[in-house]
Amino acid sequence: MPDRIATTRPDNRRGLTRGERRAQRRSKSDGRKRRKRYIIIAIGSSVALLFIISLLVPGGSGKQTSSNVNLNAGGPVDILDDQGRAHITPGEAGGPYLTIPPTSGPHWITNPSETVPTGSPARWGAYETPLPDEVQIHNLEHGGIILNYNCAEDCSELINQLQSVIPGQGAQFILAPYPNMSTRIAITSWRHIDQMDEFDADRLNAFINAYLDRAPESVPGNRF
Repeated sequence: MPDRIATTRPDNRRGLTRGERRAQRRSKSDGRKRRKRYIIIAIGSSVALLFIISLLVPGGSGKQTSSNVNLNAGGPVDILDDQGRAHITPGEAGGPYLTIPPTSGPHWITNPSETVPTGSPARWGAYETPLPDEVQIHNLEHGGIILNYNCAEDCSELINQLQSVIPGQGAQFILAPYPNMSTRIAITSWRHIDQMDEFDADRLNAFINAYLDRAPESVPGNRF
């Protein structure tokens, strides 16, 4: 009986025909390709998910600057420098800001709490007490318009006048006192402000038409 020829083939391949060995190699190669394809798909899906989250979560990447997609750089008043969109701890001071009231900069993000009763952003509407700057900025970031007023005595007439320029149900508008202003009225949007001592409906309406819903996070979901 002739001597048996030594082989280095793995046990699972011994005794296989050439065609069976080729089929086994193709199966392994196809398996490696499938695993590589799954890895690429998984990585691509993770990157896409992170990108979507960054768009949906305000301030998701920490310190941010404004998107210019919705911004109106023209209109009746000059655009102000961008102080960013950083989120800071509720209760922490975000200033100093470029203007009083502010139009951009560090602000709070929180549900209503003992520290921030209105939450941030606050619900749209009229308030009898001042809103902190760090709350106002968050509402402006969502495309809102804020009408602040400063009067030492009965303000009912001025309040009624200001309410008259707020359209519809008041979505994306806040009306509130602001005692530390240098003027009686200030209307703000993201990176815009107009200040006046006398009610001027035409001037206020021009501001609203130019800048309402023109901010980094102006989306339908913010119309609460």
